[in-house]
Amino acid sequence: MSVALNIVNCMTTYTYQNGQMIKIPDTVIAEDVEIRESISNTLIVRPGVNVTTLASITGTVRVMTGATLEARGSVSGTVGVEDGARATFHGQANGSINVDRGAVMHLLPGAVALGVLRIEGSLINEGTRGVNVSGRGAVDDREGSTVRRPDRSLPDGTSIYES
Repeated sequence: MSVALNIVNCMTTYTYQNGQMIKIPDTVIAEDVEIRESISNTLIVRPGVNVTTLASITGTVRVMTGATLEARGSVSGTVGVEDGARATFHGQANGSINVDRGAVMHLLPGAVALGVLRIEGSLINEGTRGVNVSGRGAVDDREGSTVRRPDRSLPDGTSIYES
């Protein structure tokens, strides 16, 4: 990983280790970088920074104003894409994704997002997305894309997607 990767405490993540809760500092990206190692804490992409991830991300992801995230590996957790930011997914995007007004989320062919999507900005779908979409933003299901219905729904409204 590059020296541009700064570790700071902003939104602390914890892990349970040897009977104790241990703080895991956030991963804050301050310069353009390609990340090849898995990340399993909070990832923050600073404004104006371009990040490509080749490995999996598990945890919270915050793509700040004017930043770009290109996720070639899987992403599991909560993703926030702020106004003026862009997030492009090549693989799995599992969890909750919030796209602010003025932001863009792009699912490429082969990408899958079956979690809860709150779209105030734009979602470009060339892959597969679930039906749990809310917000006043624009959803562009392009030719060849899929909108997948859940395999079953629970009484509380939870959608279950199997395999």
